[in-house]
Order: sequence, then structure tokens, then C-alpha cells
Amino acid sequence: MVMERLSRFERTVHGSTRWIAMIGLIGLVGLTLATIADVMMRWLFNSPIEGVHDLYKLVIAMVIAPFFPIALIERHHIAITFLGSALGRKVNAWLNAVANVALLVFLVLMSWQFAKYVVEVHETGETTWVLGWPVAPWWGLATAIIILCIPVQLFVTIKDVIVPRDAPGHGHAPHSEEPS
Repeated sequence: MVMERLSRFERTVHGSTRWIAMIGLIGLVGLTLATIADVMMRWLFNSPIEGVHDLYKLVIAMVIAPFFPIALIERHHIAITFLGSALGRKVNAWLNAVANVALLVFLVLMSWQFAKYVVEVHETGETTWVLGWPVAPWWGLATAIIILCIPVQLFVTIKDVIVPRDAPGHGHAPHSEEPS
């Protein structure tokens, strides 16, 4: 019963993180198109597009951050597993739990620092150099996505404690269950 609820909740979270990652993908495509257009304008007309550099500064956080939640739920992060595997299943489960908690703490600290930065750029009224766009809303959105990573990682941590990753039927790749 608990496993069924966890799996259902994980599929819901996974689906949501896919949509968030789509925002990052759209932003990445837009940034790529702006880069291509800027390069072509420089090459063809010796006239770059004004403000493209400003756009990079604003959009880069919004292009990267949306991929964090899906990377967490799909466990696409660097893990050194040879030690845990060599020391047995219980030690491996313990090491995974410690790593999950460490990542959770890191995300909390990162969210805190991002939030401090957003408050700072909002209070100073920082804008981009050429376009004059305010910086705070863009970084605020990226910060919101980083903060969203906290409950995602909390879920991953809880699930990995209840059902260790190397246990049969862990189901840590919900995307593999969907038909392609």
C-alpha cells in the first residue's frame, strides 16, 4: 500500500518536473536562436544585435535551473557507488541516505544564498546594462525553481530510506515504465 502510494506520487512529481524541464529547454532553444541570429548579423552586416549579451545574463539561470528537479527525481547526479557496493547492501543503503541528506542540506543552503542574492538585486534595483531590464525577477524565478528542488529531494531521500535503491522493485526510473 505504501509502496503503491510512493510510486504514484513519484510519477506525479516526475511528470511535473518534466514540464519544468521543458521551460528550460524552451529557454535554451531561444538562447541558441538569439546566439545564431547575433552571429549571423555580425557576419553578414557587421552589426550585432544590441542587448543579446544582456539576455544571456538574465536567461542563463532560467535555462539551467529547470533541469535540477528532474535530475533529482531521476537520480541523474554523480554518485560513487563502488565503496557501498563492496561493503554490502546495508552499508550501501546507509551511504545513499547520507548522500541524500547532504544533497538536501546543500539545496537548502543554495536556496538561501539565491534568495539573499534576489533580495540584494531587488533592493539595489540592478538592471541589465544595455536593455535596462530588472535582474531581480529573472533570478527570482530561478530561485523559486531551486527552492522547489528541496521537496523533490526530500521525497527522494524519504523513498530511498524506505526502499533502498538497490532493493528489487525500487522503481527509481519512472520514465522507463512509460511507453515510448
